[in-house]
Amino acid sequence: MDRVCVTRDEGWRSRVVRMPARFCRSQHEGMAPLASLPSARTLCSMSACSSQAADPCTYTDRRGQSCSTAFCSAHSVSVAGVPYCRRHAGTLVAIGELAQNPRGLPDVADRGPALVNCIVRDLDKDIRSLLAGPIRPGERLIVDDAVHLIHDQWRRARWERSWRIVEPTGRVLAVTVHVAEDDQSRVRVRVAAEMVADTVPPWIARRSQGVEVGAAIDISQRQRFYQRLEENIAAAVTRLRSREDSIAAQAVHRS
Repeated sequence: MDRVCVTRDEGWRSRVVRMPARFCRSQHEGMAPLASLPSARTLCSMSACSSQAADPCTYTDRRGQSCSTAFCSAHSVSVAGVPYCRRHAGTLVAIGELAQNPRGLPDVADRGPALVNCIVRDLDKDIRSLLAGPIRPGERLIVDDAVHLIHDQWRRARWERSWRIVEPTGRVLAVTVHVAEDDQSRVRVRVAAEMVADTVPPWIARRSQGVEVGAAIDISQRQRFYQRLEENIAAAVTRLRSREDSIAAQAVHRS
């Protein structure tokens, strides 16, 4: 599975001690302002990094706005041989083929695609297992390979990615993670039409409040966040499939 968004990590479940690179932390958190030295050497934007050999992030959005950070080789990410900050490398990976279209690139400040992608990736193994259990003959599981930009009936935009159980006649149910463009701190999760989560991840809430915590507390909060999401999703899937079973049984009884 692609690890570009959170580099140098083997997964929070098996290597939780390496959590800071794992839990889709905002890639600009802790960054110092971009600064150029008189010798034209550029200081890395990562706080506490003294490297003066930083390359500017080359991300430019659909409006022509560019990222203003620069990072050394230890703190930047290369995508197709081009240097980016970690957030925008994560954005490019998240949107997949859309990244090939300059008019489709999210705004510089838009963290929605990368946030959705990180959360989906962190949940993916467990949600696949959850949905595989109730799959019935003729059904199959499909997982989106990228985050998609969707507009609702009022033209409000959101970034989303889904797991779907489908059958030949159409979709049976979907589990969808999405972030609205006009509220990029809040993560929402739906199972079919039911909203099972509408929450701000703890690391984003802390950052907005200027609160810092130790690694152990951070790990605990993130684990509880994902546990609650999984529990809510599992309960909703169980309710939905049980309701379908009940309706099918009643139809058989009437016949």
